[in-house]
Amino acid sequence: MDQAAGLRRWAERNKAPHTAIVHEAEPAIPDRTLIVFGTARTTSQVHQTLERWHQQGHQWIGHPNRWRVLPVENSRLDLRVLTHQQPRWGLWIDSDLDAFGQAFQRLRQLSEQGGPDHVLALHPGFPRQGLLCNLQEAAQRYLGVRLLLIQEVNA
Repeated sequence: MDQAAGLRRWAERNKAPHTAIVHEAEPAIPDRTLIVFGTARTTSQVHQTLERWHQQGHQWIGHPNRWRVLPVENSRLDLRVLTHQQPRWGLWIDSDLDAFGQAFQRLRQLSEQGGPDHVLALHPGFPRQGLLCNLQEAAQRYLGVRLLLIQEVNA
């Protein structure tokens, strides 16, 4: 019998049964920043999206309360500097008829102003296929921006 097997058995017998649940229930302190293009009203929508993804099993999110969402406008003059300071960027995409055209225009403006070349697509729950994929392809082909899509479960 190797020493590691004995340690694994000891850990199994002595583990706290509710450690993960207690950790999840604790209020999380924001330690990750996500810069999101949109207005302040999208902050709650972004948190709802992070919560949905977390519930769907996307482990990289961790507890949604760990994310500080900072909305910014495309017209910021320091966008290039901010891009070098912050690694995580998102674009809120609404569900109205003009949403995809507006999203492409925002991505175009960001590209022209030296914004990030990787942007997370945040939305109220579209399926991955269809318009989101078209927007992703257009952003890459015409703007050189990689629009990151999260696989939705039951969307």
